[in-house]
Amino acid sequence: MNQLHIIWALLVFPYFAISANSDHFSEINLTPFIESLETKNPNTNFELIENSKDFQNKNLEYFNFGFVKNDIWLKVSSKHIPNSNVNKQFLWIKAHNIDSIDFYYYQDGNLISEFSGHKTPNSLKKLPHRNYIFELPNFDPNSELYFKIHSEISLQFSISLTNELNLRSSDYFWQWIYGLFFGSLAMIIIYNFAISLFVRDINYIYYIGYVIFFGLGQLSLLGFWSYFFVSDSYHWKRIGISLFFSICLVFFINFANSFLKLKKRMPWFYRYSIVLTGLCIGNILLSLFGGIRYASIGVTWLSIIICISLVGVLIWGVKHKIRSFYYFTLAFILLLLSAIVYSLLKFGILPSNVFLEEMLFPVVSLADITVFSFALAERIHILRQEKDNAMAQVANLYRERKISRDILMQSLPKSVPRIDGLYVQIFILPMKDVGGDFYEFHSPNARELGMVLCDVSGHGIPASLISAMGKVAFTTQKENVFSPKRVLEGMNRVLFGNCNPQYLTASYLYLNASSKVWRFGRAGHPSAYLQRQTGEIIKVHPKGKIMGAFPEIQIEELTYPVEPKDRVLLLSDGVLESFDPNGLMYGEQRILEFLRVNQHLPTYLFKQALIQDLESFSKRDIKEWDDDITFIFLELL
Repeated sequence: MNQLHIIWALLVFPYFAISANSDHFSEINLTPFIESLETKNPNTNFELIENSKDFQNKNLEYFNFGFVKNDIWLKVSSKHIPNSNVNKQFLWIKAHNIDSIDFYYYQDGNLISEFSGHKTPNSLKKLPHRNYIFELPNFDPNSELYFKIHSEISLQFSISLTNELNLRSSDYFWQWIYGLFFGSLAMIIIYNFAISLFVRDINYIYYIGYVIFFGLGQLSLLGFWSYFFVSDSYHWKRIGISLFFSICLVFFINFANSFLKLKKRMPWFYRYSIVLTGLCIGNILLSLFGGIRYASIGVTWLSIIICISLVGVLIWGVKHKIRSFYYFTLAFILLLLSAIVYSLLKFGILPSNVFLEEMLFPVVSLADITVFSFALAERIHILRQEKDNAMAQVANLYRERKISRDILMQSLPKSVPRIDGLYVQIFILPMKDVGGDFYEFHSPNARELGMVLCDVSGHGIPASLISAMGKVAFTTQKENVFSPKRVLEGMNRVLFGNCNPQYLTASYLYLNASSKVWRFGRAGHPSAYLQRQTGEIIKVHPKGKIMGAFPEIQIEELTYPVEPKDRVLLLSDGVLESFDPNGLMYGEQRILEFLRVNQHLPTYLFKQALIQDLESFSKRDIKEWDDDITFIFLELL
């Protein structure tokens, strides 16, 4: 015998043991022998009922009155109750949600009445039970037993005659069955809650809410809610089914929308589902404030409408071969069939029985919830695959960017041309491994220097490629090194039509140590700054459009005489457009202030001092900035 057989034997052995030890293990279904009468007047007295000729026997195995508005009277003749030597026999009404049950019988010629139902607190019942149990009394021979039953919700039940051992063994068996069912729900909830803490997916919140309130609805439907949790509260006993299942529908609608991504895929249905959610919330309020009959009818109709509404959505998803729709469709078919059958039972269209009442929803819902759980597990698998693919793409992109950065950095000048009496410091830091800033020199002799600093719009590999084109364009202008105007206009002619939709800005500086002149040109680039020995700072801002966007551009050329201890700062917009945590920009005024404060700073310390000032302002390491950072500092010694 394998382990599964052993476990099953341990589960069911007590049940069969009790049954085998009872010589009178029996249960008689009295329902086929019971006559029924529906009264429209709630104040009809017992004498009129007792003498009524309108009782009918429909020979049913299971009563199904649906959402009946009136009182139901039942009559059982004593001739249908067999004699037994069992000390105690019980009339067992197999229902869980009846508002009131009045039991009438004659004893020694006197009319005796007993009461049960939701209106009677469990503490006042003679035999508390999740069903309704009356001990068979010593009633007068040849008399009848009467039941007056009233319920605001759908009414389905049977009445049996049983003994104490059969009642206990039946309770034991069903409690094991329902223990397994609710235990399975609890495990599903705990498992998916643990997963939700890691994946932080809203689908799990909707799913867990759906399962929790479905479980609470089942507790209400099967009588456990009223028996164990709110045994003495008439209000909470009667609203459990409509309240919990209405909340369950709210979570189900949101789960369907989120899991199937209907807001993006089917906006019209998403808007329609908001209306359905509003109706469910309205039904919740109706339940809470006492409209239990209409709330019960409402939750039944809402279940049908939601199921029918989803049919077209799922057909669309399956036709488009969307994987998530397959799982949902399988679970939905189970849910749809059970909801339709259950709704037809509640409205009295289909004949009912114990299995359909007790086990239809538990069996189907557990299968349904399990399929949804598998769907979420599949979703995690898909998300993990997408994450792995995304990480692989990021790794590939990082490698490509690193290669591009290496190419760009290696293409920059390895050294600065030697010009008599000139000191140069350069700092360049591309954004996120690759950027669009670059610089280049040309020096025909030891007295002349032409220098260009460019910034390509955008970032990444495209900007790096445009930077390479810009370097090539500069090499075509070496014969014009003495003229910023000719260099920049010539570079534009080479670049135009080859870098759309991107463009370049540039700043060009020419120094002639023999003729003692500085010459500046600018093509849409930030200003240059010329600082004299006296401390005077000249903002050099000649006119000029960006390069690569127009067939021809006009560049203004400005000339300044060279003076001892002149300092020049060329920079890209990444320096000026750095921000502090409050969104304040570094800007031109801070550059000017930095130059004034550090007028006498030793030349070799200038680069590090400017980097420290930028980091102090932005409150972060310069490597974390969102733009390329480039500046060139020159000083005549």
